[in-house]
Amino acid sequence: MLRDFIMIRSSSSLPRTSRRAFTLVELLVVISIIAVLIGLLIPAVNAARESGRRTKCTNNQYQMAMAMIRHNDSNGYVPGWRNAMPTSSGPQRASWPIVILPFIEQNDVYKAIAMNPASAAAPLIETFVCSSAGIDGSNDPLLTYSGNCGSASNARRADGVMLDTMITSGTVSGRLGMDDISSGDGTVKTLLLSEKSGRAATIALWNVPIEITTDSPGGEFDFENLIPTPPCFGIWRRPNAQVINDSTTGAPGASSQPSSQHPGGVVVAFCDGHTGFLQDGISAAVYAQALSWNHLKSSAISQTNWGAATKFPLSDTDLQ
Repeated sequence: MLRDFIMIRSSSSLPRTSRRAFTLVELLVVISIIAVLIGLLIPAVNAARESGRRTKCTNNQYQMAMAMIRHNDSNGYVPGWRNAMPTSSGPQRASWPIVILPFIEQNDVYKAIAMNPASAAAPLIETFVCSSAGIDGSNDPLLTYSGNCGSASNARRADGVMLDTMITSGTVSGRLGMDDISSGDGTVKTLLLSEKSGRAATIALWNVPIEITTDSPGGEFDFENLIPTPPCFGIWRRPNAQVINDSTTGAPGASSQPSSQHPGGVVVAFCDGHTGFLQDGISAAVYAQALSWNHLKSSAISQTNWGAATKFPLSDTDLQ
């Protein structure tokens, strides 16, 4: 009994500890701190994701630019906005993405189209799609990139680099090689590719044949009225407004201008294969100069609606 009594006395003499719950104010403070941290984290995560998407877009254009250079090395000319493609049913009119398929390790797709163009499957090719274009989950043969067609006229061939290569003779020939560009303004400062996937743009399909009802002697098409419009960008006739990412309803930017969903500009590739990023604020004069591979003969640069501030030569900072 004495032992039990001692144990009871000992246990009752131990100090008691009390636990105090969070007050409402403390809970609100903790929630506020967590919300602030999340608010700081989300923009950083989004910025990191966009950086990754832009890097992939840049790599896509590099791969396509190098494919066009290899096409030039093999055939002696840059792919055009329209090209003759031999198929089992005879020559077909093909846009530039089709003719570079063998040069981006898609030769099996190219052969399938050549064997039976009417029934060949046209898959989604990741190289042809920018991750920022907002078309995830699609299996359609989408194309978010475009080629420098200038004024889309072989007769004004100095305006751009992609012509109608189905016209092979005469003064309006569509055969334009990298050597021609090098002997003009140079491949380093002449645009080859850009994005065309902004909110006002219609996303193209790379497998759609380019048909025009009447073959013009100048080998040209109308950016605004031809449906489907070839995957091209070029001459812009509203120099007092925004050139890149012009989202004005009904503006030429919806069909003929570079656009993207990257913040602040578009990823581009030049004729020597290097890539860059054109800011939204680029001037019409610089844009016109970058389109042309021979400023001395470019109708785009000589037109009065481009203004008198045509800049030549371009500096590295002009194209940033």
